[in-house]
Amino acid sequence: MHADRRLDEFAARQYGVFSVSQARSAGLTPRMIRTRIDNGAWVRLAPSVYAVASAPPKWERQMAAALLTRPGAIVAGRSAAYLHDFPGSSPGRPMMMIGLDGNHRSPIATVIRSQRFQDVGRARRLGFVVTDEAETVMTMARELDQTRLEALVDWLLARKSCSIEDLSAVADVSAGTPGVAKLRRIVTYRLPTAYQPPTSELERLLYRQLDNPLLPRVTRQLPIHFSQVDLTVDAFIGEWGLIVEADGRRWHTRRSDLERDRLRDNEATAHGLAVLRFSYEMLRDTPGQCLDTLLRTGRVRAVS
Repeated sequence: MHADRRLDEFAARQYGVFSVSQARSAGLTPRMIRTRIDNGAWVRLAPSVYAVASAPPKWERQMAAALLTRPGAIVAGRSAAYLHDFPGSSPGRPMMMIGLDGNHRSPIATVIRSQRFQDVGRARRLGFVVTDEAETVMTMARELDQTRLEALVDWLLARKSCSIEDLSAVADVSAGTPGVAKLRRIVTYRLPTAYQPPTSELERLLYRQLDNPLLPRVTRQLPIHFSQVDLTVDAFIGEWGLIVEADGRRWHTRRSDLERDRLRDNEATAHGLAVLRFSYEMLRDTPGQCLDTLLRTGRVRAVS
């Protein structure tokens, strides 16, 4: 087979990209290589990495070129999120992962070095070897804030392409990795064995907020009868027409009770009431934010 034909086979599997070493292994001599570079048949993308001039200059071509500059590297971070079709993801600058002993500098990509590179979970997407979904979440945790990371985790769990146990396992072996503390808090809260506070502790945290002198009078454990459902709410602020609920259920239990909660909240809204729900973690860890939410909601309700 002609050398150019053999090289075309390499390039076809790599979005039109190939390395000089691949060109040599296909049978091209140094003189042939120089001729093709000089006449514009090849386009230089990185040191010793070229593309066939006819190959479309797409993101995939840049990603393939980046990987060829670091043999053995895998797609990671935002690039892996894009290939996994994570919500809100976009191609951007190629990102790849290598071992700790590799050079982290690259003219065409962002390089992540991992101390456990050999053990990182892998998948294949569009012909690329990428970090699997749980590992990709771990690398994304370093740049996403708590809210966006939590939304991503919940999206993956809803899609059922990644389990909470998968995410927990990755967090457990990623000590010292940027963002692991954020991910571990989110994962721990969602495990079937997650802590469920006693009702007395949950009520103590909620009523500590509601006893604030900045709030109007609060009625505790108020029965309310609607046309569609009867319920007893944790607290009701009559002056604002506001129901306040504290939720200490495990995450999995809350997911299964979601329809019932929606029915309750929808019925309250249909009767002109507003509903605020605070989780145990919110009341315990960010009481100031909870109070601020109560006061801001009250100001809006008082005007309307």
